[in-house]
Amino acid sequence: MIRPIAVLVAGMLLSRPGMPKDEADRYARVLAEVAAARGFDPLVAVAIVHFETQWRPSLVSADGEDYGLGQVRARFAGACREDADPVNAPSEACQRVKDSLLDGATNLRRMGGIIAANMEFCKAKTGSAKTERWLSGYQGYGDPERGRFCEPGEKTRIVIDYYKGLVAKLAPPPKPAPPKPAPKPKATRPSSPDHGAEPTRAARPSRPELSVKTVAAKKNDGTKKASRAKAGKGNTTRPSQRKTR
Repeated sequence: MIRPIAVLVAGMLLSRPGMPKDEADRYARVLAEVAAARGFDPLVAVAIVHFETQWRPSLVSADGEDYGLGQVRARFAGACREDADPVNAPSEACQRVKDSLLDGATNLRRMGGIIAANMEFCKAKTGSAKTERWLSGYQGYGDPERGRFCEPGEKTRIVIDYYKGLVAKLAPPPKPAPPKPAPKPKATRPSSPDHGAEPTRAARPSRPELSVKTVAAKKNDGTKKASRAKAGKGNTTRPSQRKTR
């Protein structure tokens, strides 16, 4: 996983606030490169180093076994593998290996190799290379004689919880976008007539029916007019038919 350099630097400074910025930047770039190549989240490594040394590169464990930022066990590195007593009587070649592990960048690269080896081992033994699996291997949990491999312990959970806190503080996931408002319904237009067909005409409003009184009044009016006409004909004077002598 890729994390911004600024995020890794911020995580380191939470452990060691007085660390020079250029030193933190150098470590962050190496760690980002190693994590991308090995396939793990570099913020997990930031959390591991926080509990191992708080980003103090010259720290050596009290028993003389573990060196540098990630507390790499020197007896399993390089020429120290060949020594009978690499802790108390290291060869010159083994001592050079130990000295190199006190260089922060070198230690982080070695740390990345150990993480990758544990990822592969846990995948083969348990079918899973999840963070809690390989981290437990890095921390030394397991009992091969009893067939127990890559089983997380108390320290594993502590580191995982701290890692989750780093993610929440320094690299929170983006907030979901607010839902978009529903689109306004579009005004519908009357559909055009089919080709060659006449558009339908709106029905004309029907005439209100005449009331009974209105019809009766019209009939009476017509009767009166007819009576007047007959009366007029009866009163008309005809010319006299008498002959004048």
